[in-house]
Amino acid sequence: MSSDRALRKQQQLNNLVYVVTNQAKPGDRIVDFCSGGGHVGIVLAHMLPSCQVTLVENKELSLIRAKKRSDELGLSNIWFIQANMEYFIGMFNIGVALHACGVATDMVIEHCIKTRASFVTCPCCYGFIQNTSKFNFPKSEQFKKTLSYKEHMILCRFADQTAVQLPPQRRLIGKQCMCLVDLDRARAAEECGYSVQVISMEPESCSPKNNMIVGVPI
Repeated sequence: MSSDRALRKQQQLNNLVYVVTNQAKPGDRIVDFCSGGGHVGIVLAHMLPSCQVTLVENKELSLIRAKKRSDELGLSNIWFIQANMEYFIGMFNIGVALHACGVATDMVIEHCIKTRASFVTCPCCYGFIQNTSKFNFPKSEQFKKTLSYKEHMILCRFADQTAVQLPPQRRLIGKQCMCLVDLDRARAAEECGYSVQVISMEPESCSPKNNMIVGVPI
């Protein structure tokens, strides 16, 4: 990748790793969902040698690359599972996902809530969000009182209008819509007994999709 993209990827990782390392305790089990080539999980395993880190990814080639990187670093506290996340069963303390597309972010949060695990997610591809057999939008009772499904879908479409090539005012509207969609996700988790924050990565220029949803069970 280009040096500019590499810098932005490093900034994204720094944001997630900072939050996770401040939450993690020795012996914690951390799951990197939709782990891809292991950028997040490998850094966490390196930074938190007293924790167990599991990468869950359905693409074989991505996990092969992640395993190769892990072996080169000599990591012994990292495991790899090739599967769709919906088939993942196991207890863990912290769930992480960087740019899980569409409802994949909601699936990660759901996994964490079922296990009473903390979660650190950075959503992506808001335009792919739609009702499924598992999720109905809006998700929270608060937003259901205000928005219809159609209105929520409009928010999701506008939330994808954050590309750097777009005019600043349009990007600002996109960011505001993105925050509303993620606030609905946060409120839904709060209704399940979580303390949740929606925060921006720093610097925001590290990604057009720079929101993080951070939840801790109360």
